[in-house]
Amino acid sequence: MSRLKAIFTDDWQYILEVYHKYICPPGDEPVSEKLLLILLEIGVRFGERLSQYQTNGYVEIGCGLAIPSLTLAKLGRSDILAIDIDPKIIAKAEEIKEKVGCVFEIRCADIFEDRPKLQNGQMLIAEKPASYKRNTLEVEYAISNWCRIENHNFAIIPTFLGTDNLDSYNERCAKYEKKLRQNGFNVENKQACDELPVRWLIAVK
Repeated sequence: MSRLKAIFTDDWQYILEVYHKYICPPGDEPVSEKLLLILLEIGVRFGERLSQYQTNGYVEIGCGLAIPSLTLAKLGRSDILAIDIDPKIIAKAEEIKEKVGCVFEIRCADIFEDRPKLQNGQMLIAEKPASYKRNTLEVEYAISNWCRIENHNFAIIPTFLGTDNLDSYNERCAKYEKKLRQNGFNVENKQACDELPVRWLIAVK
C-alpha cells in the first residue's frame, strides 16, 4: 500500500481529488491519475521522512496544498507553519487540513517580502519551490543560501525542470549537497521514489 493511503486511510481519495483540480485546472493538458498519485506520494514520503528528524518544528514555504505539512501533522507533529503567497491555494490547504483533522498554522505571505524568522532548531521545508517573481533556480539558490548562511536545518525537493536531464538534475543536487557539507551540515541526498528521478536533500546540524 502507498504511504498516502496508509497515512490518510479515510481521506486519500478526497486529497487526490483536490490535488487533481490543483494540478490540472480546466483547459490544461490532462495528467494521468497514476502520475498524480506518484506526485502526491512524493510529498507524503517527504513529510514522513522529515517526521523522523528531531527538530523544534517545521516551516514549509511555497507550500501549495501543504502535503508534507499535512503528513507531519497527521503523524503527530503540531509545531508546523505552512506558507504560500496564493490565497486560493491556502484556502484549499485549509479545507484539506480541516477535513483530515490536522492541527497546524497555515499563513498567506510572500516569503521574499516577509521572510519568516526561524527559531533555533526549526527546519525549513521547500518541496519543488517556485515563484511567479523569480525563476525556479533563483528560488532554490536563494533558499539554500539563506539556510547555509543562517545555519537553519533545511529540506528541499529541487524541481526537475523542463531543461533538465537526469545527469544535470543529479549534478545540481550534488552541488547543493557539497555546499551544505562544506558549511558543516549532515546531508541526506536520496531519490524520493522509484518512478521519477526527483531527489530530496535534508540538511541538519
